[in-house]
Amino acid sequence: MPTIKLFLEEFIMSLSTTQKTLLTVAGVALVGGIAFTVNAQSKPTKTAPNQTLNLSEGTAIMSLDPAKITDSVSQEQLSQIDEGLYRLDAKSHPVNALATKTTISKDGKTYVINLRHNAKWSNGQSVTAHDFVYSWERTLNPKSKSEFTYLFSNIKNADAIAAGKKAPTSLGVKASGDHQLTITLSKPASYFKKVLANITFYPLNQRAVQKYGRAYGTTAKKAVYNGAFVLNGWTGTNDTWTLTKNPDYYARKVVNLKKINYQVLKSTTTAYNLYQSNKLDTVTLSGEQNVQNKNNSERKTLPTGTLEFIQFNEKDKTSANHDLRTAVSLAINRQQLVDKVLQNGARPAKTFAVKNMAKNPKTGKDFTQDAYVKQTVDTDVTQARSLYKKAQHQLGTKKITLTLTCGDNDTTHQVAEFIQGQLTRNLPGIKVNVKPMPFNAMLGKVSKGEFQLNLAGWNMDFADPSRALTILTANSNSNMGHYHSHQFDQLMAKADGADALNPTKRYQDLVQAAQLATRDQAGVSLYEGSTNMLVKSNLKGVVYNNFSGVPSYRTAYLK
Repeated sequence: MPTIKLFLEEFIMSLSTTQKTLLTVAGVALVGGIAFTVNAQSKPTKTAPNQTLNLSEGTAIMSLDPAKITDSVSQEQLSQIDEGLYRLDAKSHPVNALATKTTISKDGKTYVINLRHNAKWSNGQSVTAHDFVYSWERTLNPKSKSEFTYLFSNIKNADAIAAGKKAPTSLGVKASGDHQLTITLSKPASYFKKVLANITFYPLNQRAVQKYGRAYGTTAKKAVYNGAFVLNGWTGTNDTWTLTKNPDYYARKVVNLKKINYQVLKSTTTAYNLYQSNKLDTVTLSGEQNVQNKNNSERKTLPTGTLEFIQFNEKDKTSANHDLRTAVSLAINRQQLVDKVLQNGARPAKTFAVKNMAKNPKTGKDFTQDAYVKQTVDTDVTQARSLYKKAQHQLGTKKITLTLTCGDNDTTHQVAEFIQGQLTRNLPGIKVNVKPMPFNAMLGKVSKGEFQLNLAGWNMDFADPSRALTILTANSNSNMGHYHSHQFDQLMAKADGADALNPTKRYQDLVQAAQLATRDQAGVSLYEGSTNMLVKSNLKGVVYNNFSGVPSYRTAYLK
């Protein structure tokens, strides 16, 4: 199951994006996404002579090993210094990186991928198909203890290998010579190329890994690189490092930056002051700073690909009541929550999904618009009170008490207190207890089902509605609220089964599943996570993914 993580505080200084799916019982780490893109230019007409970028992160690098990375900062760094088969463009679409041609069989189960011949590792060796096979088999080997093996599930035998039931060499991936990779899937997946863009699927140089053993990726010197930049100066414990242009990168002509300097800054005030004094080129804003810069032309709004919601324990008689759950949803003013409490660009949620996950194949309409159901996430105090009275009658009591668990950090606590205020104000007679807890204690309680309501968040690995909805299926380890709908499970099975290769039918399956989950209030959707940042006006050519916000400085330059 996906790793549980803390709320906003760990990442407020970071523009990075978590590639792995996160379920948080205290809230979710809001990581950098972006609602704007800058068209990359391979040959900008005018650039500043000193192409050095100065950036900050909220935490230090933890690892450079794609099988072991669990934090967002390490993931962002690896995406700058290494490459896989594909990279995601500004619209979340996979485009060729090390791949040059992809042929997919009619049944959608076989991918034959040709690789470029001129890619090199920083140790001088060529990047080959064998590097992908080695990397994936190593990650799935139970000895690696990777937390990302679930991403490989579509590949033949992957789950059995991760469970220790089959040998890693039985994985459905083979190298046909040095420059062709054949992947066999257990079932078709229309989004599979997006999955392959994840850093978990990056290749590894076997010589380097064997040279450094368990220490691979623990320092800058104990790793090799094949991307636009190479990493220098990270010793494994320090808070500063640099990325420098990779002279051996196959597309080095499109790389304009000579150096990117990073420093870890845990204080938002310090980072903001450095930006103001032109010592940083970007900065993530806190709520107060965001208000101060409301009209600043350098301010950008950053979606994070994250859904925040209230999770109900449906094994608890009170929180399992559907009318009560709907009353809770309609009693909350989500616009006030994002405007008055978060103040970071977050959007009220319209359904159990986030914007830019998918578009209607026929109309181009966003998935969140098609999946929206009236009177499910809208503020309607009159209707909320009516449903609350029904719930009281059904439960046989006029005194309803709910306990809302949340993390003990400031931001999560503020959101919980806002919800408490909304419910007690709009549902006369209800009592809501906010129960902040340290993260580990929270995880233990929720995983055992010892809760009524809790603040939760889901951060998607890639842009597809199935990534949000999957946690509501009956067999999901992350379905800690125990929502169970046979119809919902059937729709999800059709989307990635019988209708997997029919874009229109699959899209409608997912829309219907999202609508059903929203009507059932499987989780009361609150908001789509976002944040705001300032970007110097002379920084151009950065490509930001419009779903997850992963920044790529491959074609960036200072004008």
